[in-house]
Amino acid sequence: MESYAQQTVRVLPDSVSFVAALLVEFPEFTGAAFDPRTGTVRLTLLVGRRLPARGRVKFARRLEDSIAVLHELHGGLPPRVEVRWQTGPNFTRFELIRSVEDLTVEEVRVVAQVAREAFGPDLLAGEASFEEGREEELRYALEHARHLRPSRPVVGLREGGRVLVYYVRRPRERMP
Repeated sequence: MESYAQQTVRVLPDSVSFVAALLVEFPEFTGAAFDPRTGTVRLTLLVGRRLPARGRVKFARRLEDSIAVLHELHGGLPPRVEVRWQTGPNFTRFELIRSVEDLTVEEVRVVAQVAREAFGPDLLAGEASFEEGREEELRYALEHARHLRPSRPVVGLREGGRVLVYYVRRPRERMP
């Protein structure tokens, strides 16, 4: 099978490819969004129970600390990371917002691992499957996402074993 990186003539790297590759490689994320205009990605984790405030803060700090340590180990400065959450009666949703400028596949892997360790079976994740070349596809898509001309943001969602990625529509301006 020909790898994604070798298909550059037939497959154009774009924001859709980046988001799809993220969600396919990491089933821990129920959603991802990428805005090429701001250069930010938003990764969504969904926990099947309502976490108390202390648990949400503890998890957010653990994510931030893990990312900072990873960057320090690689000789870089800790990046700016924003962790948001929302709770409902029987769920907690976390969003990690991050610039793609210095984002790495290893960092995304650390976030996924921290979430798996913290929430175990309560983490609502897709099925993991191994397919050779997928990580290479993601690295290729991430590298090209850094250099995209500003275009429309995209959102990707996981539904069962499928991934749906779509462009976000901009609201139309009203004529007076």
